Amino acid sequence: MKKKIAIVLMGLILTCGAIHAQNATYEETNTLMVSANATKEVTPDTVEVNIEVQTENPKSMQVAMNENNKISQEVLNGLNELIDKKNGDYVKTSDYRADSLYVYNGSKRSFDKYQVTNMVVVHTKSIDKIPAIIEKAIKLGASGVSNLNFSVSNYEQYREELLTCAIKKAEKQAKVAATASGVAIKNVKDITIINNENGYARTRYAAVNLKADMSSGASAEGFATPSIEPGVIKIQADVRITYSIK
Repeated sequence: MKKKIAIVLMGLILTCGAIHAQNATYEETNTLMVSANATKEVTPDTVEVNIEVQTENPKSMQVAMNENNKISQEVLNGLNELIDKKNGDYVKTSDYRADSLYVYNGSKRSFDKYQVTNMVVVHTKSIDKIPAIIEKAIKLGASGVSNLNFSVSNYEQYREELLTCAIKKAEKQAKVAATASGVAIKNVKDITIINNENGYARTRYAAVNLKADMSSGASAEGFATPSIEPGVIKIQADVRITYSIK
């Protein structure tokens, strides 16, 4: 007669260095399903930040564009001086917009001004230079800074190592569960790798609205060098393995 075995193993915790395994659990008839997790906290080695150059003119789109081009070029030149292109650093335009803005009074629409926005992305492995990059961009005429994202360049290598560890944990849990239940593992029936990739620390640097501050009489020279803390990135690997048992 074919065995019918249902195994429930809750709360089993294993360790692998500083990495933690989740619980092994449940089963369908003549199978044992095990889930395991491995995580690692890594210090980021790459960062991207958005620098915005925005200009406005109430009468001429061309004037707004010319002013934007002039400031943008100065900002780009200044930023390129601070990065190391030989190390994979770069500065690139991510968005460019030229808009006609209107104001509304009830159902009546009235033209307000022309607005031109050039958004550039700075990508660098010199994380320690980010405060200086932000400060220089603002001093050269940038109107905003936003979306400071840290990442790990060798993310896939860490992920593969964690995946190997998670699979080994799952195998160990399965053997413990099978032995405790008086059954034997035949083979692996199914392996599911749970997709939870997140190679970015989506820490956001609060956007600097320089135009608003300048309107109150402040100057770019009066801005303090920002203090940036990259923190750590949590890399994770989860697997679910189903074993045939007898």
